[in-house]
Amino acid sequence: MSRADLNLDHVVPRSRGGATAWENVVCSCVPCNLRKGGRSPAEAGMKLLRAPFRPRWTPMFRSATRRAFYREWRPFLSLVDAAYWNAELLD
Repeated sequence: MSRADLNLDHVVPRSRGGATAWENVVCSCVPCNLRKGGRSPAEAGMKLLRAPFRPRWTPMFRSATRRAFYREWRPFLSLVDAAYWNAELLD
């Protein structure tokens, strides 16, 4: 999917005290995020493809040394688009 079709979603909604942390934020398509709304995935009759987790490495750092990355990663790694994805996540 293109970046325009994706956004960040809180598994436990912020309106219910969900934190903006790695373990509570997932990437979702806009229609799914709208369908879920301020509910939990279970309440919305949806299932996560996998549980969110804190990454162990960052593709940006790896590509800085190897200068190679997948074409599909470009929207997420370019400095122009980084502002959209640069949400502050709690430690």
